[in-house]
Amino acid sequence: MPLEIASEFGCVVAAVGACFVPLVYGAVRVARARKAHGVEYPDLYAPPGHEKKKQFDCVQRGHQNTLENYAPVIAMGTASGLAYPRASAILLCVWAVGRVEYIRGYATGDPAKRRLGGLVSHLADVPLFFMTFFAAKKILDA
Repeated sequence: MPLEIASEFGCVVAAVGACFVPLVYGAVRVARARKAHGVEYPDLYAPPGHEKKKQFDCVQRGHQNTLENYAPVIAMGTASGLAYPRASAILLCVWAVGRVEYIRGYATGDPAKRRLGGLVSHLADVPLFFMTFFAAKKILDA
């Protein structure tokens, strides 16, 4: 029997688009920090001894960590969305909001201020992880 995709899957597609927002937000923050702190390409982080190393590196790390998590979250949200489109779409949007807050908090230069955003994003990515397996079972049993 062929798999039928519910029209509600469109919400997942829209949420995948929303998950790009934190990537753009982080890239803009890093670009501004590069200019403000004089960190030139190709350096990913401020060089040792740079007077604003911690402040710049916090901005960059918030963005980099979001990039590291983006692909698995998108994959899990899309896969679980085949069986649970509404829940997956909502969780993807929660993840996006959490990551914006994570980047914003980290960019203050105080790494502890990333925690709220991290918590919010984990309230989404952890359920998406489990939902992916539940979706696989639901699809296999159909």
